[in-house]
Amino acid sequence: MSNDPKQQKTIMAWGPQVPQAPQPQQPQQQWPQAPAPVQPWQQTPTAQPQWPQQPQPPVGAPPWQQQQPWQQQQPWQQQPQQQWQQPAMPQMPAMPAMPMNVPGVPSNSYRPEATEGVSSRLRFIRLTYLHLFGAILLFVGLEYLLLTNAFLVEKVTIPVVTFGLKDRAHWGIVLAIFTCTSILTHWLAQHTHSKPLHYIGLVLYVIAEAVIFLPLMAIVLIVSADIVAKGGGEPHILRDSALITLGVFGALTATVLFTKKDFSFLRTGLMVAGAAAMGLIVLSLVFGFNLGIVFAVGMVLLAAGQILYETSQVMAHADPEEYVGAALSLFSSIALLFWYVIQIVMKMRE
Repeated sequence: MSNDPKQQKTIMAWGPQVPQAPQPQQPQQQWPQAPAPVQPWQQTPTAQPQWPQQPQPPVGAPPWQQQQPWQQQQPWQQQPQQQWQQPAMPQMPAMPAMPMNVPGVPSNSYRPEATEGVSSRLRFIRLTYLHLFGAILLFVGLEYLLLTNAFLVEKVTIPVVTFGLKDRAHWGIVLAIFTCTSILTHWLAQHTHSKPLHYIGLVLYVIAEAVIFLPLMAIVLIVSADIVAKGGGEPHILRDSALITLGVFGALTATVLFTKKDFSFLRTGLMVAGAAAMGLIVLSLVFGFNLGIVFAVGMVLLAAGQILYETSQVMAHADPEEYVGAALSLFSSIALLFWYVIQIVMKMRE
């Protein structure tokens, strides 16, 4: 019965297989299995990496400023990212701002010490000429009082004029006293480090100049009165001499200021000329001859050279703290110029 249909085993015995209705098949449960590794040739192509975009030119930029496709950085042109960071460089201190419109300092270089030097020099020049102006005002005020105040005329002016004009010997004594006073006051104002001594020297020198001018002022008054008596009119000797002196001083100062020329080379010549002039004055006092108008003109030139030299020193070389001494030197040169200008004008008006 090998060809019989398959029999179903029952409780009782084996019997023929009874066909049954088909049962729905249950899905066979399987253990989860790990996915098989994907081989390189089975990988699907992935999306291309997005390279960093280049900065776009602004809207409305001209065509030549717009980046062309071939100018974009390609992947193989990118530099590999550095794995280390470069140490930060120490920050240098900021350079001070360049001051503008500073006289004497080029606009492409800045040196603090040069700027400070210019500032101190300008302060020195201003203080020097302020003290010079004060000395001139003091001199004019003293001369006015010595010639108009009754008490001073009686106690100071008349004795000085009488003694000085008595003879050449007495005038020589007056000149010697004035010379010693001038040396002392110049030393106080220029070779000491005390401001009070500087001012004492300046004031004493102005007083000495005012006193030594008294005999010359007396002669001018006598000559002016004689000219008026002869019907020549008022000669205005003092007024014209003062204007000429101030004009010459202003012209010489402007020459040094605008030409910026250094007149220090005049030092030796001025020393020699001054010594020669002093020798001629002493000889005239000893031998009794008159120096005349030619000597007066030469002394005017000497005073002009001294003004050029001293102004050049004030502008460039003198110590910025010695403004009182510089004012005294300029005042002595102006007084010397004024003295001989008076003599020249007086001779011309006679």
